[in-house]
Amino acid sequence: MTKVSDKVYKSAIVGVGAAGGKPGSPTGGGFGIGHVHGKVYGRSENFELVAAADVNAENLAYFRSHFGGVAGYPSLESMLAEVKPDVVSLCTYVGFHLSMIETCVNAGVRAILCEKPFVKSPQELATLRELVARTDVEIMVPHFRRYLPAFQKAREVYASGRIGERLMVTAAIGDQWDLSEWGSHWLDMFRFFHDDAMPESVLGQARVRDRRGFGHAMEDHALAYFNFSGGGRASLETGPSWLQGGANMVLTGTEGAIHISKEADIRIYSKDGLEEERHSDNHDWIGAWVFMADTLAKWLADGTKPDLGFDHVSGTAEVNLGSYMSMVKGDRIDFPMPLDWSEWPVEELARRMLR
Repeated sequence: MTKVSDKVYKSAIVGVGAAGGKPGSPTGGGFGIGHVHGKVYGRSENFELVAAADVNAENLAYFRSHFGGVAGYPSLESMLAEVKPDVVSLCTYVGFHLSMIETCVNAGVRAILCEKPFVKSPQELATLRELVARTDVEIMVPHFRRYLPAFQKAREVYASGRIGERLMVTAAIGDQWDLSEWGSHWLDMFRFFHDDAMPESVLGQARVRDRRGFGHAMEDHALAYFNFSGGGRASLETGPSWLQGGANMVLTGTEGAIHISKEADIRIYSKDGLEEERHSDNHDWIGAWVFMADTLAKWLADGTKPDLGFDHVSGTAEVNLGSYMSMVKGDRIDFPMPLDWSEWPVEELARRMLR
């Protein structure tokens, strides 16, 4: 996507991340995702990055030195008192998201790009749905992988019947990542591979001890199993290990399978034989982000609803929270689910470990 209008939209970032390009970890946080947002705004023709806010002065100074000396502020409130951005990126921990979204909306911000996990509880999701319903704000969560060629090809083939009827999408995420910080991306891809429908239900289980990261309790090992209308299923395992053979995901049909690896390469096994596409040599990760962000600019320009607008991403947040609520309840969760739980569900699982 290129220029969507004559206007260039002002953007700002809250929570710039660690200085010095330090790598993130599942328990340490500090992934520096604010720098990714900065690169996206810098590469898009539709945005100008005008400000950033962070409570850590060192991190903020480092960020400003790498992004043209944009205006810097110690808080979201002080930034919005002086700057009137069209879009704000929230790159903070999940516990801050709802209050920051409310602050942005009250200040007249029109669009928000919010990192995942989106909200910390089903009650917060209900509150956010009410807020969006009574305002004209648009909120996007960057589940950008749907814009990568390998995933788009996999969706096309999986839906076409070329490998038969849809049976199962399988994924696993190792290195101690969880269902939320990384796993929420794969939950959104499960929906993507099933025509962006919500699953009908989820059944989940987890081992939770004392791990914490990104401001919340985290599971050591989890499994969530989903049923979709029409018979499709999906499973996501997180924690100890990846799928064998380097696959990110395997999509199985009644007459074949699709393997995705490196988020860029795809192998299609069908009655016609083996077909391979390799995009890892020219993998444009930031380009997919920019395309996603430009759909938000398109909404600002003419009201065209983005694929990853609030109507969609609130559903993926419900799928994420529903996976944990199944673990809390010890039962299957059917969607739509009750939105009456008031905290991050893994906190309850962690407390049970101490009893």
